Amino acid sequence: MPKAGKWAGVTALGVLGLALAGCGTQSINASQWMIVHPATKTVDLKIESTYSSAKQANVFDGFTQGQLVITIPLGYHVNMDFINNGPIPESIGVYHDHHLAFPGAGEPYSQVAISPTAGLLPGQSQSYTFTASKLGTFILGDMLNGDPNNTPTSDLWDILKVVPSGTPSMSTS
Repeated sequence: MPKAGKWAGVTALGVLGLALAGCGTQSINASQWMIVHPATKTVDLKIESTYSSAKQANVFDGFTQGQLVITIPLGYHVNMDFINNGPIPESIGVYHDHHLAFPGAGEPYSQVAISPTAGLLPGQSQSYTFTASKLGTFILGDMLNGDPNNTPTSDLWDILKVVPSGTPSMSTS
């Protein structure tokens, strides 16, 4: 599969980077999770759901509860590859007020919040494509069987910010 090859080379580096990060504040090796194509204003994101023994929780790219901040400039096209390597079904989307923030930015809230069979089973993956077409701060979260208060499942959420200009980036908070 073409997308798998794209990420194969950076996965080992990312695992090594996380191992070398040690204790304390966890840093992020954005090159493991993000490839930027400035000429076409496109960014490829790899979002991997796994279980973290250290955090006793499922995580996206090693982070949860808003610890990971993905910044995307307005107008960039986003190719988001979601891989569920965790132990339970998971979903993903970029949400604002119980709706996808952008068409194609994940699984619709209305689908995953009420359907016990929604989401991806462990070992499955799905690609989503959207354009960061409005400024703001949004939830990148797992809303599978979420509640009416828009609370992501098992606190599995991070932040996606769309800013007026700049370069796509990942940081920790």
